[in-house]
Amino acid sequence: MLDLSRFELYLKSKELSDNTVGCYIRDSKTFIDWYNDRTDCGFDKLIELDAIEYKKQLINTNKSVVTANRKIASVNAFCKWLYEIGINPIEINIKAVKNRDARQYKGLEDKDLRKLRAEIHRNRNPLHICIIEILLGTGLRVSELCGLRLQDIEISERKGSLRVIGKGNINRTLPLNKDVRRAIKDYLAVRPASDNDFLLIGQRGALKRNAINLILKKYGQRVTVAVTPHCIRHSLGYRLVKSKNTAITTIQQILGHDSIVTTNLYTLTTEQDKVNALEALEW
Repeated sequence: MLDLSRFELYLKSKELSDNTVGCYIRDSKTFIDWYNDRTDCGFDKLIELDAIEYKKQLINTNKSVVTANRKIASVNAFCKWLYEIGINPIEINIKAVKNRDARQYKGLEDKDLRKLRAEIHRNRNPLHICIIEILLGTGLRVSELCGLRLQDIEISERKGSLRVIGKGNINRTLPLNKDVRRAIKDYLAVRPASDNDFLLIGQRGALKRNAINLILKKYGQRVTVAVTPHCIRHSLGYRLVKSKNTAITTIQQILGHDSIVTTNLYTLTTEQDKVNALEALEW
C-alpha cells in the first residue's frame, strides 16, 4: 500500500500551491484505483502502456481538454515520484492532450460585466462589493483572493497596494485603483471581529474559494450571467491586452504569470472583435 503522505510532502517540496497539491493527490488516488482494478501488479511493474491507456480513458471521459491535461500532469508527477524514490525503475511521462479546437475567450462580455457589477453594488453588501472590485481591479486568482491578509494591504488617501503570494509562493505587489481602495475601506469599516487576520471574513470565518464562487454565482443568476472568478480574471487580461498603451510584460506581472507565453492566452479574438472588424470595412 503506497503512503501518499510521502507523495504529498514531495509535492510541497516543489513549492506548489495547496490547491495544486490537493488536485494532484486526488487525481493520483483515482489513477491508483484504476491501476489496481485492472492488474494485480505493484507499481514497480507500472509501464508506459498503462499510463497511455489511462490517458485514452481521460480523453473519453473528460469533456474539457484542460481537465484531462491537469489529470495527466498529476499522473506524471506521481510517476516521477515513484521513480525518484526507487519504486519504479523507469520514469514514465506521457504527453498532454493536444487541443485542436480554437481557443475560446473565457471572459465576460462588457455588457454582462457591467450588469453583474451593478447588481452587486445595488445589493449594498460591503463584503461582496469588495470581492468584485478586487477581482476586477487586480485580476487575482480566487486562491490569491482568499489568501489576502490585513497586513498585505496598504491604503492611503491617494494610493494603495496589496501584496500577493501567488503560484510557487512568488510574491508580487499590485497598485490599487480608486474603486478598489474605496471598496476595501468601506468593507474594513464593517468587517466582523475575528481571531484571524484574513481580509475576507464571512459568518463562519475566513472565506474559502467555494464561498467566493457561490457569491458570484448568486449574483450572476439574478442577471443571467454565468460567472466565476476565473472569468473575471480573463476579462481583465483581455481588456489589458486590448489596451494599446499596456506592454505585454506589464500584463504578465499584473497577472502573476511565470512565462509570457501564458499571458499570450489572453490575446484571443472574441466574436464581437470579428463583428467590429468586418463592419468597419469599406470597399
